[in-house]
Amino acid sequence: MKKFDKFVKIYTEILCAFGCVFYLAFCVCVMVQIVSRNLLPSAPSWTEEAARYTFIYMVAFGCGVAVLKDEFVFVEFLKDALEAKGLHKLNKAIRILVTIAMLVLSVFLLTKSVPGLAFIKFRMVSTAMQIPMQLVYFSQILLFGFLCFSLVLRLIQMFRDWNSTEVDPPEWEKEVEEVKKEVG
Repeated sequence: MKKFDKFVKIYTEILCAFGCVFYLAFCVCVMVQIVSRNLLPSAPSWTEEAARYTFIYMVAFGCGVAVLKDEFVFVEFLKDALEAKGLHKLNKAIRILVTIAMLVLSVFLLTKSVPGLAFIKFRMVSTAMQIPMQLVYFSQILLFGFLCFSLVLRLIQMFRDWNSTEVDPPEWEKEVEEVKKEVG
């Protein structure tokens, strides 16, 4: 499975790279807004719209990374309670079911976003930047497409690791250990 792990790593790095590009563009737009509002007589109208669109694309790339790094919000107390009682398999089963539910919802939203939003028959343009709204709506195809693909990769990882006995300590235990290291 080393090829699979290498593929997932490269895929994650590509998503991170594009997410970083849009994050930097978002920061630049916000900085232009701040500087122009404080130092110029009037602020350019396109900066707010550009910041919004770059943020949307940043999220579209970031969701796939969150899935693969297992960073989505999860009910930690349930996970910690199940692992404390030795119910590791039940914890894994619940996480797999949640991931499958997310995949089903993402596939549904992807199929609805393609014809309904991304390929609009009439031409719509954004207010300030005058760019086609299809570019903005295309972010939904990217978001749910990357999310679906990342969820499938995550499910493969979860099924592959089903029989592993390795257990992560609860988050609060990790934090306690970090504090102990810092203190002395």
